[in-house]
Amino acid sequence: MAAPSATTKMSKVDKKLKKKQMKFRDMLEKNEGIQITETPTKIICVHNGGLDNSVSREEISTALDKNGSLIDVIMLPKKPYSFVCFKTTEDATKCCEEFNGLEMPPNGKRKHSVILYLSYVNKVPSNILPCKNLPPGLIVLENFVSEAEENQLISSLHWQNDNQMKHREVLHYGYEFRYDINDVDADDPLPQSIPEECNAILQKALQTGYVKHLPDQLTVNKYVQGQGIPPHVDTPPAFEDGIMSLSLLSQIVMEFSHPGGQQISVLLPRRSLLIMTGESRYLWSHGITPRKSDIITTAEGLDLVMRETRVSFTFRKIIHPKDRIGRIVPFQTSDLSIMLPKCDTDAEKLENSHVQQVYEEIADHFSGTRHTPWPKISQFIKDMPVGSLMADIGCGNGKYLGLNQSVYEVGSDRSVNLSEICHGRSHEVYVGDVLHIPLRSSSFDFCICIAVIHHMSTQERREAAIIELLRILQSGGKLLIYVWAMEQERHKIKSKYLKESKLHNTYKDQSLCSNVNYSDKLTSEESASKENAYQGDSQVMTIRAKMIQTQDVLVPWERKDQDNNTTSFHRYYHVFKEGELEEKCGRISGCHVLEKYYDQGNWAVIVQKQ
Repeated sequence: MAAPSATTKMSKVDKKLKKKQMKFRDMLEKNEGIQITETPTKIICVHNGGLDNSVSREEISTALDKNGSLIDVIMLPKKPYSFVCFKTTEDATKCCEEFNGLEMPPNGKRKHSVILYLSYVNKVPSNILPCKNLPPGLIVLENFVSEAEENQLISSLHWQNDNQMKHREVLHYGYEFRYDINDVDADDPLPQSIPEECNAILQKALQTGYVKHLPDQLTVNKYVQGQGIPPHVDTPPAFEDGIMSLSLLSQIVMEFSHPGGQQISVLLPRRSLLIMTGESRYLWSHGITPRKSDIITTAEGLDLVMRETRVSFTFRKIIHPKDRIGRIVPFQTSDLSIMLPKCDTDAEKLENSHVQQVYEEIADHFSGTRHTPWPKISQFIKDMPVGSLMADIGCGNGKYLGLNQSVYEVGSDRSVNLSEICHGRSHEVYVGDVLHIPLRSSSFDFCICIAVIHHMSTQERREAAIIELLRILQSGGKLLIYVWAMEQERHKIKSKYLKESKLHNTYKDQSLCSNVNYSDKLTSEESASKENAYQGDSQVMTIRAKMIQTQDVLVPWERKDQDNNTTSFHRYYHVFKEGELEEKCGRISGCHVLEKYYDQGNWAVIVQKQ
């Protein structure tokens, strides 16, 4: 008769521990697709030891690294677990045996204790590992420089104690990159230009075709083991496309993040050249997580690669501030970014590029969607006494001219092509600027200025336009002004454009700031087909955010040709907040506000010259 086999009976504590491990194992596999392995590995998952449990990297390191064998701790945002990496499998095994079930007491960050459960893994979340699928526009050229060139570049550097940031040493050439403003002072170049040792490398980079501009600014950073940089996008208007980073002395894994949440880790091997162009330059942020090692995938599985001291050469081509005005930067979270003008000359340049030239291009197309006068504006004109003299400044295609046959009227528009359309309709119109109206002072009884002043790009120019409109009125004359409203939903009632826009696509408001505002999109053909009695400015109004969050925006106008190719034009608008228009009018001497009202996404005032 055979003797009964001996079995080891698990204690209640061990059973509870095993049950908890099984629970966390299932959670990890479900959420991350990572399977726990019973075979010891160098990498351990620490369940319950994540940022989501208010457990810090320092706590994990202190608790589990009793003999100095722990290499790194990898914390993930909003996750209840972390990963720890050891020098050898034996070290990881000792850790699991000794600390599985370790209780972490309450502290200032958490009210309750947490128990750590440890498991071996042979896989980690994909966003930790370097990915072969790079962000659009990102190029990594391996072995771009030789070891000899690397040594030459390193030898050319002269580090000084005062060239230190909070976390790393840094050198600047050409222009100092100021981290407080993420820009350079273009009017204060440095005496030291980019070192001659870089010339051959820069020419080689230009020959690749990925880089279009010869850099004139260089920042050299020295990262010791464990240092990193926070996620950021190099200031879009400040530098040209094609920013380069040369990695020397050590590899690194750089994390790229899309505003939509996608994350891609990119391995930058030693002596490789990273080139950020297009979307990867302007849209994706990049950063380096501070840690001492990187996990990479090899033919044998996961491997730990220790970080060494790394020196990076970051090359940029600056854009002088005077050249930034009116310059569109693509691929922003707001799709377009543009610098607001700081002086009258810059304002004229912006308005010429994003107002006047646009209307010249789209005049015919624009006029086709503007044929029905708005009721309140029509009534203002029809109420004018017989024999009155009226000026329509910014008359567009002339849809408000000829509504009252008993008054004398003249129109003007900045667009030559729109003025010609008015002439074709037998209206008396001239080409002119609202800031310089070539009409006699104190000569008109009435004036209307519809959807014009919001195209002025500074407060001073908007106020100057109102003053000029008042100048041509005689004492007691009345002026009606319409501007685009920031509030597109008022008293819980949406403007007519929002109600009637049955839109299927999303479009991002074209912000002059960094804010992102999602809006709906219609092509101008769709907009024209939806126009009704209230939609005088249908295209402008339907291409808007449901709640605009910034006052300076670029509004797209899309035009398709016979081959169905789409061309986009972008018009500058300053959208007015409630009370802003009448407050501006009230500050002007001799201007009395008679009436203010909201009309389907616009603010309007009727003022009288005193």
